[in-house]
Amino acid sequence: MSLLTEVMQRPLDPGYAAAAQRRREAGEQRPARPRALTALAALVLGGLLAVAGVRAAAGAPDADRGRADLLERVRTGTARADALAARAAALREGNTALAARLGGAGAAAAGQAAGALAVAAGATAVTGPGLEVLLQDAPRDPTGADATSSSGRVVDRDVQLLVNGLWQAGAEAVAVNGLRLSSLSSIRAAGDAVLVDYRPLTPPYRVQAVGDPAALQTGLASSVAGRYLQVLQDNYGIGVRVGARPGDDPLTLPAASRLQLRVARGPGADAAGSVPGPGAPSSAPGGTGDDGGGAP
Repeated sequence: MSLLTEVMQRPLDPGYAAAAQRRREAGEQRPARPRALTALAALVLGGLLAVAGVRAAAGAPDADRGRADLLERVRTGTARADALAARAAALREGNTALAARLGGAGAAAAGQAAGALAVAAGATAVTGPGLEVLLQDAPRDPTGADATSSSGRVVDRDVQLLVNGLWQAGAEAVAVNGLRLSSLSSIRAAGDAVLVDYRPLTPPYRVQAVGDPAALQTGLASSVAGRYLQVLQDNYGIGVRVGARPGDDPLTLPAASRLQLRVARGPGADAAGSVPGPGAPSSAPGGTGDDGGGAP
């Protein structure tokens, strides 16, 4: 108990107190640190902090610049591909017109028949009245409660069903976000992105169909696709807007960029596609798209 009492009453060792007393009696003082050394240390420390801050601030802009450069390259490449596709379509139309002029009446008749087939194949641009359907993702919950939910997002199946419904309603030509569909077109998904002919699209998805606006609107509303769109709108909050485009405000759909000749039949071929005489018969023309959404 005496030891505990002594510790509580005199926590400092007597030797420390005696040493301090001797220094006071001798007039000694603790040596002062040179101010120049303190200022130099502070300057060096400040310089190091400044360099570290500059490097940290420069790291984020470098990453942002890299991402911006990549996006710019993608945009430039896409614009260049679109320009080349438009130029190729114009050259095809010019070749057709030139061949009709050089070939006489027979070539002109063949050119007219080819022109009618070109519309169905998507090989030429079309302009006329029609129907425009806009699909928009459901608005996100501001609280972030549905951040991981994809039920309110437009997916490839939604666009497929809409396009097929328009074909069924009598559409003569269909395009999605400016991309013309043909019998070889495909509508797929890669992650959260919707692809048309392997080209990613960004919402909203604008589906345009050339044809009789009233017939298209009535046919779409009474079809399975129309009922499906109503379910998307009522149950998932996906925006669906349908608007007719009359003759005084027509639609213009470009030519399809993905065209490939698979089968050709000469003038001497019969209805089955075989050519009289020796040789193996050729298959009849036809073909379907890689996935849903192609022209019928």
